[in-house]
Amino acid sequence: MIKLIAKKTGSIALISILVVCAILLVLVIGTSDSQLSTSYQQLNSISNKTSYYISEACLEEVMVKIKNDASYAGGTIAVGEDGACIVQVSGSSIKTISIIATFGDYTQNYEAEVSVITDGTANNVRLLNWQKI
Repeated sequence: MIKLIAKKTGSIALISILVVCAILLVLVIGTSDSQLSTSYQQLNSISNKTSYYISEACLEEVMVKIKNDASYAGGTIAVGEDGACIVQVSGSSIKTISIIATFGDYTQNYEAEVSVITDGTANNVRLLNWQKI
């Protein structure tokens, strides 16, 4: 009888260890899933802010180009290593500037309206409206 009790005690200990390991595994997976979700949210927030700053830089560049040449119609502008903008300009005295800003895989669309006042050979450009589409 003593030998049977010893064998059952060992099997109970083994089952207890397996149950504890399973519980720990569930906790670790739940925690890592939460951490991964938080990391994606932070990456999305950073990409959103960065694409906004890239689009602002492109808008300023386009305004300078329009000031130098009122017939500027747009193009692609590289910003840093990972950023770029595709710009389209339409209109005459009030121009609409459409900007598609990309940062890595993240893309945002913006639109601006500027007034162009020509005084002789000089063009004065003033920002009227700027918004995310």
